[in-house]
Amino acid sequence: MPEVNGKRLELDRSSDIRGPDNDNNGIRDDIDAWIAAQPISDEQKRAARQSARVTQKQLLVDLSNPANLQSLAEESASSVVCLSNVFEPDYQKGLDLSAQIEAITANTKNRAKQYLAYNRARSGSSGRLPEGDTCEP
Repeated sequence: MPEVNGKRLELDRSSDIRGPDNDNNGIRDDIDAWIAAQPISDEQKRAARQSARVTQKQLLVDLSNPANLQSLAEESASSVVCLSNVFEPDYQKGLDLSAQIEAITANTKNRAKQYLAYNRARSGSSGRLPEGDTCEP
């Protein structure tokens, strides 16, 4: 269970796949609070939020629209590159943070099923990791 300031973070467990996002920034409020509490730099937090937004979109994308799936896959690749780059030279920390974001985003049965459905829809596709600065401003 993730922690914020030494206290266990209560993740949203509602049946709603989207979950609460009161500031409409594309990140569930509980995940936003968790990222804000991480002992990482502001640049790393921005990259983590980029990753969280993409992961949230993966739960909400229209799985029957190949163009949307492809666009989201490109966004996802950009967020992975961004997150690993901001932790340079310890890229693994960024990848580990990405995995944590994925786990806490898909934290209910409905969300996990939707995340798996997204991955099934993308199964067999390929792409290239983008180069350069892929972080959002």
